[in-house]
Amino acid sequence: MNPITNSASQINSAINAGVNATAGNAGKSLVDSYGVNSQKTDAGISSDKVSLSQSKEATAGQNRDGIKDESVSLSPRAARAQKIETMAKDFFSKGDFSAADLPKLIQRLHQDGILSDSQLNRLSEGGFDLPQVKGQPDDLKSFIEDKRKELTAEGEVEGMSAVLVSLLNDADSVLNQMDNAQGKEVSQKATRVSAQLNVYLQSDAQMSVSDREQWQGLKSTMQLASSMGENQQAVGMVNSYLSLGKY
Repeated sequence: MNPITNSASQINSAINAGVNATAGNAGKSLVDSYGVNSQKTDAGISSDKVSLSQSKEATAGQNRDGIKDESVSLSPRAARAQKIETMAKDFFSKGDFSAADLPKLIQRLHQDGILSDSQLNRLSEGGFDLPQVKGQPDDLKSFIEDKRKELTAEGEVEGMSAVLVSLLNDADSVLNQMDNAQGKEVSQKATRVSAQLNVYLQSDAQMSVSDREQWQGLKSTMQLASSMGENQQAVGMVNSYLSLGKY
């Protein structure tokens, strides 16, 4: 081969190589200058960071959720209130609770842990008594309504009749709020009504056997409602309600 041609070929090769190298470096430099590679690298790092951060946040979220779940778990007080509400729905929502249902109600309250053995003993010592129901008794709300009509049949009531009407109104109010029997107001009202009914039943008031059974059933129901309250009061409150005794 002609030395000149060979030299020219080598020079051309060298030039082309240099140009390619320069172009490659220039391209690389240009890429680097605009931060594409660094962005890719940063993106990779950022991606790792995001993943790590998300993972940590997810873990933290799970922990927070766990704590949150624990915080909203039912306390003993809330669990008791929920049981009372369910009991009221099962026994009183239809408005047909009668004295004959008392044994089942007592069993339910005891099974649910709303009434303890000691509470049942205190009820017994305080004069709690299950009426011996004969035949099919009227439900308590019907009894209350019938007695109110009977007592107010002649118009304005006073004396003993007025006391009994007020007592029946309070008893009706308690029956309507049995789902909130744990509340202080309902519990205290039930205690007061129970005490008044106890005085009335021990008085010389004349009444039929069936009426006495109904009054006794109403009194026992009020005693149970009182026992469901958080702020239970001694049954000795009877002496505070002797307004019935003077009639």
